[in-house]
Amino acid sequence: MKTRDLPLVRWLASLPAEDLAAILTRRPDVLSGPPMSSLTGLAGRLQDTEAVVAAAGGLPLPALQLIEVIQAFGGPEVSLDQVAAAVGRKPDDPELAATLQVLAQRALVWPDGEDLRMAGPLWAAFEHPLRLGPPARRLLEGAQVSELREIAGALGLARGRTRATVVADVCGALADGERVRSVLASAPADARDFLSKIAWDGPLVIMGLYGQPSTGPVAWALRHGLLVADGWQHALMPSEVGMALRGPDWRAPFEPQPPTPAVTAVEPASVHREAAAAATAAVEQASALLAAVAAAPVALLKAGGVGSRELKRLAKTVGCGEPEVRLWLELAYAAGLIGMSELRALPADGYDAWCAADPAHRLVPLLRAWLHLPATPLATTGAALTRDAFGLAAYDLRPALLQTAADLPDGQGATGDLAEVLRWRLPMLVGSPEDDEQFLPGLWREAHLVGAVAHGALTALGRALLSDGDLPAAATTLLPPAVGEAVFQNDLTALVPGTPAAALAELLDAAAVRESSGGATTWRFSAASVRAALDAGHAPDDLLAGLRAVAVAGALPQALEYLIRDVGRQHGQVRVRPVACVLRADDPALLAEIAGARALRPLGLSVLAPTVLASAKPVAETLAALRAAGYAPAGEDAQGAAAVERVPRQRVAAPRRVAEPRTRGSADPLELARRLLAAPVSTPAGPRPTPIGVAKAVRDYAPQLTGHERLVLVNAISEGTPVEITYTDSGGYPSQRVIEPLDLEGPKLSAWCQLREDERMFLLPRIVSVALP
Repeated sequence: MKTRDLPLVRWLASLPAEDLAAILTRRPDVLSGPPMSSLTGLAGRLQDTEAVVAAAGGLPLPALQLIEVIQAFGGPEVSLDQVAAAVGRKPDDPELAATLQVLAQRALVWPDGEDLRMAGPLWAAFEHPLRLGPPARRLLEGAQVSELREIAGALGLARGRTRATVVADVCGALADGERVRSVLASAPADARDFLSKIAWDGPLVIMGLYGQPSTGPVAWALRHGLLVADGWQHALMPSEVGMALRGPDWRAPFEPQPPTPAVTAVEPASVHREAAAAATAAVEQASALLAAVAAAPVALLKAGGVGSRELKRLAKTVGCGEPEVRLWLELAYAAGLIGMSELRALPADGYDAWCAADPAHRLVPLLRAWLHLPATPLATTGAALTRDAFGLAAYDLRPALLQTAADLPDGQGATGDLAEVLRWRLPMLVGSPEDDEQFLPGLWREAHLVGAVAHGALTALGRALLSDGDLPAAATTLLPPAVGEAVFQNDLTALVPGTPAAALAELLDAAAVRESSGGATTWRFSAASVRAALDAGHAPDDLLAGLRAVAVAGALPQALEYLIRDVGRQHGQVRVRPVACVLRADDPALLAEIAGARALRPLGLSVLAPTVLASAKPVAETLAALRAAGYAPAGEDAQGAAAVERVPRQRVAAPRRVAEPRTRGSADPLELARRLLAAPVSTPAGPRPTPIGVAKAVRDYAPQLTGHERLVLVNAISEGTPVEITYTDSGGYPSQRVIEPLDLEGPKLSAWCQLREDERMFLLPRIVSVALP
């Protein structure tokens, strides 16, 4: 591919290696793909439309405001003086310079002598920047010479011998604000009112709405060049005219300083305590949720995600609200602790190791998953574990949220959700307050729930998460080790102050019902809960020994011992053996009672022998019916041995995580910068055609294109930026392709074709349509 002396290449070549490395660091997307060998290749990647859009997405409000101002003036270059005057600043204003530096550090806007240049795709960033039309020169390029001379005469100018002279004279007159306002003052009253309104609300005019262009305010404006027709049913007000009619005191918006958030004084000790409480609750609720998922896999909707019925069930089991259940589900899935299989959510392979870890190390993967979670669980009411556009924005916004909290003065906490500051930091990701009523408040509440923010201030956890510091150490300072002992009380409850160890929680969950959690967790024993433990295979003596081992001082209340032994004596008096199935007992009177019980008639029981009954239902249903009727049966296998009822552990593979692309050279941007600066710059292929010459060629050889398409093509040829065309070959077959114009000679356009990966020749008359890629 031929290259030429592009302005971006010249500027990149003038940079110190450290500055070029800084650009590579801020634009890591350009490092993907084959290794770069020259600044020309780097410039091409920096100007790629997708790469430019991605870089612009992370810009603060003042940087976007300057892009809009520069676009409004038109390209290919804009003087710094023009930009400074438009925003009411001096060219050497420190805040203006700092904002331009932000753009230069991303190769989006860069200096070229006394002028500024901008990445090609940004010239189409706003449909009508500042609600202004294109510059007069662009609009007049497609006008007939007779029309141009009529405009010149109406403005009191000489009618010029050549087209270029007339265009230059008219553009110069329209750039004179006083002259434009004087022309408007001489207009009929209806034209004055109409044009004053368009100056603020325009720039597009649908001529059919205001009558035929031969009469009325539109016709008057067209004759004087204050509107320019596009050849269809529209007219546009040139940007110079719009600025002039807004008055000499008008300034484009420019807000270099972020809004000041409302804050209040907070004590560091209070922040620490609140963060510790939130982190403790996060680990406990996430652990309880995962235990519930392990006990009963979560049913997924056919359309995907977890529906409201399952969310309510989990909320009741965990003892928290549905929004919190959504959050812990999302974090568990993102951390690889649960996966999906056959329309069910199940614990993943790593769940057991996570469950056995201490609380601090359980919290760490949840926090890391939260920072870049592509979902907004607290801002949605739809199915959980689904994705939407808000989730993609949240992926980038959470780090910005923590950084905004980090920027607050020491000892101060925000009283709100920092929404206005975030709208200033990342305006392309954060919409209007009406659009994001729950979005940003939801992210702010998430930060508090996971312990990254407390009382509106960044915590040690949030600071470590933001700076990629020692997160396990920060978590350890907030979360004490898991508690391995319980306090057993006479009211048949067990109390664990703090987060219970995994083994302790498993034992107590097997023999008792968890009633509460928080700073301390309470379990309650009952005949039913003890019977469930015996059904699961615990012998009464073994259960008592296990509970004594975890009891403070190794002693259990007499009431608990009596309960376990009493249930143990009754347990297994009736045995159920699978035949299809049969009930066996040593006490004929007991079996006779069971056979005659009305509640058990659905089992279809029949007496086979004084100590044997047959059931028409399977073993599991028979056992459940007997227990519901108040009996305490025990299962047997076909050989008569006790059958232990255990819920089988079900695990699935953790969800696959897409690894971040490893790009060659990305590990050391400074080394790559030095190598690129040392490489020879490609030989220029000659001067690029002037915009006026390009416009004339496009107008003469591509009349089939619309006015807008001609403007896009002219800009691409003048700037050498990519453009998408629909092209008809010699056989009449159309094809779409993205090209990078190199040279234009008459109707022949030489360009690099991305479809063919080669330099090709295109004839302007065969270009059917033009669009930005």
